[in-house]
Amino acid sequence: MFEVLKNKNATDESYHIISAQEPAGVIAEQYRKLRTNIEYSTFNKELKVINLTSTYAKEGKTVSALNLATVYAQAEVKTLIIDMDLRKPKIHRAFNIPNETGLSDIIVKNVPKEEAVHKASDYLHVLTAGERMPYPAEFLMSKKVKDLITSFKGLYDKIIIDTPPMSAVADATIVSGYTDGTIFVVASRETDVSSAETILKTLKENGANILGGVLTRVRKRDHRYMDYYYYYGE
Repeated sequence: MFEVLKNKNATDESYHIISAQEPAGVIAEQYRKLRTNIEYSTFNKELKVINLTSTYAKEGKTVSALNLATVYAQAEVKTLIIDMDLRKPKIHRAFNIPNETGLSDIIVKNVPKEEAVHKASDYLHVLTAGERMPYPAEFLMSKKVKDLITSFKGLYDKIIIDTPPMSAVADATIVSGYTDGTIFVVASRETDVSSAETILKTLKENGANILGGVLTRVRKRDHRYMDYYYYYGE
């Protein structure tokens, strides 16, 4: 499974969810195709928890996570999106909600998860990263975090997790080890091929189930992808 999404304002830092703003548009349709590809990528394993990562920052990972979660919710699939980029959280910006109580607060301060989760719509709920942690990798490795994800699996049909890029920290490798599948986001003409190959190998060696990739920043005039429409913005 490999989906391709069109470049649209690569410097946009507002994290618009275009699948919600233009649900009938061609870009939203590409995300629905991505959703369908995920569901048909395996027939013998439940894909309830999916995380997205990339090689570098600003490759389109966060917007891909946001729009993927949105199209699941639009299909009336009860969906939770979780921001596990504890170093540079972004998900709260898209929903214009404070990042004051989130994942870290559930684990460290014992805040009830019902109080930390925000309701974006009937079928889309949001868990922000919460208070900054001094040791994010160790936090994400903890049994408490894994148990929390397990508890959410009993409440939601689909859980989409945004994780940091792989080139800077090991956080995504850790999370990929306990999710049902990982989507790798690659920016056309920008991601170094050898670096991406090394990172994919690292993910697989650490137990990640690589579902496929999303190629971002592809230009319409690129003849190899003339039949596609794409979207980018991290």
